[in-house]
Amino acid sequence: RKLAVVTADRMRYNFNIRKYGGIQMKPSFEVKMTQEALFEFLMFHTYHGIKGILYLVVGVACWIGAIISFAMGKVSWGLGLVFVFATLLFVVPSILKFSAASQLKKSKIYSTPIRYTLEKDGLRVERAGKNKITPWKDMYRVMMTPNLVAIYQTPYAAFIFPNSDIGPQMDPLKKTLRTLFPEELIEDNSGKILPFLFSRKKKKKK
Repeated sequence: RKLAVVTADRMRYNFNIRKYGGIQMKPSFEVKMTQEALFEFLMFHTYHGIKGILYLVVGVACWIGAIISFAMGKVSWGLGLVFVFATLLFVVPSILKFSAASQLKKSKIYSTPIRYTLEKDGLRVERAGKNKITPWKDMYRVMMTPNLVAIYQTPYAAFIFPNSDIGPQMDPLKKTLRTLFPEELIEDNSGKILPFLFSRKKKKKK
């Protein structure tokens, strides 16, 4: 795992502030994390990309295998495959939902509102009287889902911004992120119905 992180670090973007003449605006908003937003982040983080496709393919294969096993009278095999199918496509989401509720209840980070401000030197985080700036060079990538924006620090940790808290700062936020990050490091799933890589786009409201 350490090797993967080091390799990813080498692939991080070149800081673009000087190229673009600095951040012209400073999007700022206050976030009060909700279980729904945290659950959506965990679902997209877990099921999107190759890993999500593998979960789906294995799950469907197990379901088909279970039907064949029952037809052949191999009940124990069929039940085992049904269990794997249910685990991949139903139990894991349930665990993620429980995890979201648990994190929200136990984590001190989410106990009070957090103000985020995108500045030239990095992302300013203000919570409970404390103030810290995380440099942009330490950021990993950006992921957008239907209801939130996440900026990853590592492949496993991210700052999460629900759209409802971003509010009118959404356009300035996206413009600033596209100034700081190259397109290949911005994963826009905001139009997806499901977290899977091949999920169809949501229809735009007229």
